[in-house]
Amino acid sequence: MLLILAFSLVIASVFLIIYRKNKDSILWLGLCTSLMLELCGVMLFIAKKGGISQEVLTFLYFSRNIYRKMQYFLITLGQLGYLIAIGRSLFPFFLLRIAMNYSMLPGLRKRKTWVKLSRVIPIMSLILYFPSVYRMIVHNRESMQEIIAKGNMIWINLYLTVSVVILLIEYFSISILFLKRQFQQTVIFLVSISAIYLIYYHQDPGQVYLFYGYSIAWNRGIGYLQINPSLASYIMLVIVNIICAVLGFYSLFKYTKGDYEVAMTDVVMERKFDTVRVGVSMFVHSMKNQLLANKVIYKRIDQIYSQPEPDTVKLKECIDALRATNDTMFTRIEELYRSVKSNSITMMPVNIQEIIDTALERFHNKFPDAGVRIQNEEVSMVLADKDHLCEAIYNLLINAEEAVIAAERGEDGQVCLKCRNERLYTLIEVSDNGLGMSKSQIKKIFDPFYSSKNSNYNWGMGLYYVREVVKSHLGKMRVESTEGKGSKFYILIPKYE
Repeated sequence: MLLILAFSLVIASVFLIIYRKNKDSILWLGLCTSLMLELCGVMLFIAKKGGISQEVLTFLYFSRNIYRKMQYFLITLGQLGYLIAIGRSLFPFFLLRIAMNYSMLPGLRKRKTWVKLSRVIPIMSLILYFPSVYRMIVHNRESMQEIIAKGNMIWINLYLTVSVVILLIEYFSISILFLKRQFQQTVIFLVSISAIYLIYYHQDPGQVYLFYGYSIAWNRGIGYLQINPSLASYIMLVIVNIICAVLGFYSLFKYTKGDYEVAMTDVVMERKFDTVRVGVSMFVHSMKNQLLANKVIYKRIDQIYSQPEPDTVKLKECIDALRATNDTMFTRIEELYRSVKSNSITMMPVNIQEIIDTALERFHNKFPDAGVRIQNEEVSMVLADKDHLCEAIYNLLINAEEAVIAAERGEDGQVCLKCRNERLYTLIEVSDNGLGMSKSQIKKIFDPFYSSKNSNYNWGMGLYYVREVVKSHLGKMRVESTEGKGSKFYILIPKYE
């Protein structure tokens, strides 16, 4: 069971690093590999020690044949002890590094000295437990064996405790629900495999080196080596291992699945957009020509019917209507064309208030009487392309106001724009209490040319454009919505410091 668990963790981590290719995945791989090394070392040691009950043998090795192969596996006590030492020392180090990597605490985030210092004790431990060094230090000094064993337990427990505390602080500091759910999977996975580590980490490498001479070899935290374990202790051991393994793999699966679904959404959306790119470009070109022709027509109509005999009032109404329709179509075509072609993004430090003010000015040009509640929590500067980010916020505000109008909220209608710093990101939130959306609608709203509104006036490119702008800013975009209650759109872009 333990062999399958250990190798499965490493294989899952390898797939994760291949898929994500980032620093987090490398640390996760190191964590799982170190646990695998320790478990393999412990199982080899147990096999070579022998004298275990049939229940423990079945639990660890499945069959006596596997047990015999491991028992007679060619490896020295020095190599076996150091294998355990490597896994035992590196696991708490990688766990602490992962916790520090996720932490937004200023003292940890900005001071790389803590990262360097975290390496010192594990390196010293591995040097101390190197077979020849260890034997030289503890030769005829049984007290040194105790000091080294207890000293290592102290720093390992300290690393594990600090790691869990940092992870919990980070978890309870996250206020955005979908980010909290995502990080929850990470915490569950780390806590689960740490629980497995805690079952076996009492195995001191010195017990292996001094297999035939260590007087207290079987008296320190190795209850899983009992020759005749009680039924209750055996069942508890099995249950704890199974629960931790299931929780760990389930959390890792959910964590990877979430990223995979986001990535596949990007791929599918790009394919949809590529399919219509050429046709839309041709459509835009032909529509522009038609609109130019329409301009010539209404000018001629204006000239012809400007004579005294025609009804000038009706004529003027027709001309104004034609002109308004023409201008609207030109605006929509330009928006569509801008979304189709590849526009460059030029990011520079910009005052967030300037972006908000410009977006609101454009918004009030369309909805002069509409109110927007603004809340800016100490966000001053962002690294962004001002024009594109302003356009993206404007699109979200328009959608929010239209949803409120469609829901007929009247004076109770509410559109909110909030800005705040959330861990690594600057969060821009646009919310409304409009119609809301179903889960099936949420899956489609970012598709190019999808619109639930009047297609004569809405091309269905607004949210697609917003999403592309956010991606170009190296950010993320999420939406939460409940039918009949309203929607929240989140833009998260890397925080500028």
